[in-house]
Amino acid sequence: MDTHTTFLKNKFTEVSKLIPNNPKLKILDIGCNNGNIRYLLPPNIEYYGTDLDKFHIHQLQVQGVKARQADLNKDPLPFQLENFDYILLLDVLEHVLNPQELLRQSKQKLNTNGKLIITLPNDYHILNKLRFIFNKHLTEDPFAPFGHLHIFPIKSGENLLKQSGFRILKKIPIPPVKPQSIPQSIKDFLGNIMPQTFARDVLYLLEPS
Repeated sequence: MDTHTTFLKNKFTEVSKLIPNNPKLKILDIGCNNGNIRYLLPPNIEYYGTDLDKFHIHQLQVQGVKARQADLNKDPLPFQLENFDYILLLDVLEHVLNPQELLRQSKQKLNTNGKLIITLPNDYHILNKLRFIFNKHLTEDPFAPFGHLHIFPIKSGENLLKQSGFRILKKIPIPPVKPQSIPQSIKDFLGNIMPQTFARDVLYLLEPS
């Protein structure tokens, strides 16, 4: 398993811990990509997905998943007649032109007592700081489409969530898996005590305030 796949599995596992095992739950995964997170979520929940990528959406539909293609920079959230118990926004807000508007729409689609689960990448982690010092690109492919339109230092990201009408219930730093020469236990420890420097992502459980 490559490091990117391992990192995603670690992150999705932490997300799954935030969702109770209740088959009546309806979950909307915004920016669902290939929808693989559903294999780590509690069984028998009602899973919906939306993404920009038409290929992924078609593949999910073929598998019987309730999935819709949408460009969140110009389209409203799909499933207009549905509300959800949990909405996932995993590494999405940094890619859209107006994160506040997407948060507003997501808030409107939550059921009573519904929760939002968000991850924000920490582009200020130590590896990027070292890349900056040595005049390197902060990403492996700086010209890739769908890059980050926004960079959220942890404090600024949390201010955005609060100003958008959410209360932070849980905050979970997600440590990197690179460099592999450093034991994962050390990376986990550093990510928890100094997330601004050592966490790769930060996971939030939110409720409307």
